[in-house]
Amino acid sequence: MITRTSPASLGLLLLLSACGDPPAKAAPTPETKTPAEPEAKADPAPQAEAEPEPGQTNAHARTWTFDDAVAGQIPAGFRITETGGAGTPATWEVVADPSAPTQPNAFGITKTDNGKGTFNLALVEGTRYGDVDISVMVKSGTGELDRGGGPVWRVQSESDYYIARWNPLENNARFYIVQGGVRTALAKVDLELDPEAWHSMRVVTEGPRMELFIDDQPVLTTNDSALAEPGMIGLWTKADAATLFDDLSVAEP
Repeated sequence: MITRTSPASLGLLLLLSACGDPPAKAAPTPETKTPAEPEAKADPAPQAEAEPEPGQTNAHARTWTFDDAVAGQIPAGFRITETGGAGTPATWEVVADPSAPTQPNAFGITKTDNGKGTFNLALVEGTRYGDVDISVMVKSGTGELDRGGGPVWRVQSESDYYIARWNPLENNARFYIVQGGVRTALAKVDLELDPEAWHSMRVVTEGPRMELFIDDQPVLTTNDSALAEPGMIGLWTKADAATLFDDLSVAEP
C-alpha cells in the first residue's frame, strides 16, 4: 500500500532537513595575559679604581720622591748592590734633608769606605726599559776619591749597564758603558757646576743615541749599541762618593 504524504507534512519535512544540526558553539577565545614587567634592577654600585702602586703613574712612567719612605731605610723596590765590590757595600738610606727638591726626604749614600774599583748601585727591581727618558736630582756630598754620580739604565746585571755621571771633582760629565764589570768612557764634556747645589740630570735615549741634559740644558750626546736589550734602571756612584738623589722618574720617550 502506498502511503501518501500530505503537502503540509511534506513541507514540514523539507524545512527540518534544510535546518540540519544546530551549529556548534565557537570555543571561547582564551584571555591573553600581558606578561608582568620585570622588576627594575638597581644599578650596581660604581667600583673604585685601583690605586696605583707608590711612585707609579702608569705602566710605563714612574716617579719616586722618597717622601713617603721611612728615614733610615731603603725604599721599597730598591736593591742595593755593587760592581767590583770587596764585600762592604755602601750604606744607602732615606734621609730627611731640608734642602731636598721635594720635602722632606732624599735618598742616597750616607757612608761608604769603597775604593776606586767599586761602583755603588741602587737598582729599581721590576723596571724594564729599552729607550728611556730618565731624570733625577743629584746633590754631591763627601768623597776624597770620587764625588757625584747619576742614573744607570739598560741594566742587565751588576756588570752590564750604561751610566751618565757628573763629577764635581773633575768638573765634567761623562757617558760610560760597563760590560763584564769593565767601565769604558763613551763621551765627555767639561762643565763647572755649584758642587753644593742640587742639579737635575736627564738622559733621553733612542736606539743607540743618548743625550744628557743637566739643569735642563743639553750638554752631551753619543751613540752606542752594545747594550740594546731592555733592562733595569737605577742610581750610581763610584768609590767613596756619598751622593744624595731625589725625584727619580722614568718613562718611555
